[in-house]
Amino acid sequence: MDYFKKIFKESLIVVIISSIIGIFSGTFLSENEDLLYSFPIILLLLPSLNSLIGDISTILTSRLTSHLYIGTIPPKLKKSKTLIQDFYGLLITLILSIFALTIIGYSVGVVSGIEIVNPFLIISLIFITILILFGIMFIFLFLSSILLFKQGKDPNNYLIPITTSLLDFLTPLLLILLIQIFI
Repeated sequence: MDYFKKIFKESLIVVIISSIIGIFSGTFLSENEDLLYSFPIILLLLPSLNSLIGDISTILTSRLTSHLYIGTIPPKLKKSKTLIQDFYGLLITLILSIFALTIIGYSVGVVSGIEIVNPFLIISLIFITILILFGIMFIFLFLSSILLFKQGKDPNNYLIPITTSLLDFLTPLLLILLIQIFI
């Protein structure tokens, strides 16, 4: 029964935080729908980009938590060989995935007749957005995992749902900011 109470308490906090972030995300997207409609290829790619960076961050959270529990990463702010290997492995996976998504997305866009405005710039902004988010999330998840682990909490229970909601907000936010700056 104590385990049930612990899971319920942790889940309730996470659901409330995720819901609040979701409200901000939806509001932000609705406020910028004109900009998004002017770049239909972004509308085509945005869900898969959100999924991609969310999936990579979920994998990272799981790996960090596993490393902390089995002791291959100490619960300290310290660089380790395992952490560096995870970083580069996930970074390579991310770059290959972005490359594949943009090829598939642009192919679908061309076949379906979607107007593609300045494809090189849009692809560059997509790559920059996802790479910046990966760097930010790597640091955030590393620090948060250690903090939660030291408090005796399971980082997976907190970080995976919050990260997904946070990235659903941050991905379009950063992409729209970069579009406004460079276009």
